[in-house]
Amino acid sequence: MRSADFLSLALGSVAAHRMRSLLTALGIAVGIAAVVLLTSIGEGVHRFVLGEFTQFGTHLIAVTPGKTSTFGLSGAVINTVRPLTLEDAEALARLPRIEAALPFVQGNAPIEYGNRIRRSMIFGTGADVPRVWRMQPRIGRFLPREDPRHARPFAVLGAKVKQELFGAASPLGRRVRIGGERYRVIGVMEPKGTLLGFDLDDAVYIP
Repeated sequence: MRSADFLSLALGSVAAHRMRSLLTALGIAVGIAAVVLLTSIGEGVHRFVLGEFTQFGTHLIAVTPGKTSTFGLSGAVINTVRPLTLEDAEALARLPRIEAALPFVQGNAPIEYGNRIRRSMIFGTGADVPRVWRMQPRIGRFLPREDPRHARPFAVLGAKVKQELFGAASPLGRRVRIGGERYRVIGVMEPKGTLLGFDLDDAVYIP
């Protein structure tokens, strides 16, 4: 069959069954659009998750205490899991090829300055946060390198906490109360955004 005859036959069939041809074309268009949409959504989710987990770098390992399972018995009988300590962090830091070990605990407490108060995340950590988490102070400095057992009561504010408590004024050298204890502000972190639902700008860093 010549190409011209084949084309004429195809066009004649389409013209003779207009509704069927329209529905067929519509189905093909919807299928292509669905594939493109799902592919775009999948790529977007992939980029989001990748960005969330790599904004602190790709060479981090988090170590947490193991899960204790007692199988209905008293935990004192068969419990072999102990909490991590500062000694554990110091031991990890001495391992070969470990660039830094960062002890870390978190909680929630009110931060007070004058007649202003804001309840935010409190991160108890060490001096290596800027190096490990790739976060730098925007003004001032981060916590100094000290013995964590006898660290001075310094505090570094997240960007949002600084704005809520001090507005446009500089907080450096001011004293805030965190959970009833007094801390001197020595720095403010640059805006970092959220990580897996945690607002890192609405946080305070203390030793």
